[in-house]
Amino acid sequence: MSRDIEMECSEDIRDNEGGGHKHSSHPSHPSDGDAGVWLGIDVGGTSIKGAIVDLGIGGLTRQVLTERTPPTATPGDVVAAIRRIAAAMQWTGPVGVALPGMISGSSLRHAPNLCPSWGQADALTSLRAPNGGNAVLINDADAVGLAELAYGDAGLNGSGLTIVLTFGTGIGSALLYNGDLIADSELGGLSGARGRFEEVASGRSISTESLTAVEWAGRAQPFFDELQAILNPSRWVVGGGLSDDFEKFASELELATPISAARGGVHAGIVGAAVAACGASMGAGNPLSP
Repeated sequence: MSRDIEMECSEDIRDNEGGGHKHSSHPSHPSDGDAGVWLGIDVGGTSIKGAIVDLGIGGLTRQVLTERTPPTATPGDVVAAIRRIAAAMQWTGPVGVALPGMISGSSLRHAPNLCPSWGQADALTSLRAPNGGNAVLINDADAVGLAELAYGDAGLNGSGLTIVLTFGTGIGSALLYNGDLIADSELGGLSGARGRFEEVASGRSISTESLTAVEWAGRAQPFFDELQAILNPSRWVVGGGLSDDFEKFASELELATPISAARGGVHAGIVGAAVAACGASMGAGNPLSP
């Protein structure tokens, strides 16, 4: 453990299911084991990954189980994958699930890497049902932000604005302001001269177009510049697949403020999803529920 942080789930830790919520995320730090272990699952456009998380240290207790995201990627497909991962982990309780889109009531908006049926009314009902996915839902980038608040430098030094950007199939974002998570920012949808940044500077773009770090930075720099001009962050955090090669790519950017990889690396979304599930179970409420 790189830092002696022991985290308790309390009413200060909330899942972020819903639009425009601000959540206080200063966890208290009791003795080891009070927070327990929880199953977190991160649903992406290419894969669905799950692991048991020890919330006392914010780390995984065993290997990550991975399933390919089906080409159809319907809510039913994801529920089936959640149940298979939970069964393999011998897990029977609520599951924290990070989704690549904006959770709005019982539907998922702005989820271009999943089936269009996610946008329909009651699309999320089967995920939440105890006999379905039994899931507590959170946006995937917000899950990374929640994990960063609980265990990363942003949680220890919560002053100012930290922008969390996740580079994967698309680009997700989370805003951390003075120790609070402001959900549903979706900054990757901004556009530059080449088009939408999440389409031209994502992790998928790097792999499908074989972009070098210099080429990627040429596409991503205008994105960072625009966010710097509009929001003036005091710090950047990078998560998603790009965190595996953080130094290689981040070193090519020209930034006025510090940048670091998410503490949980590529698995930070799993950790944040588990934190959300724990928070809901401890009475923090479920903002997504009608």
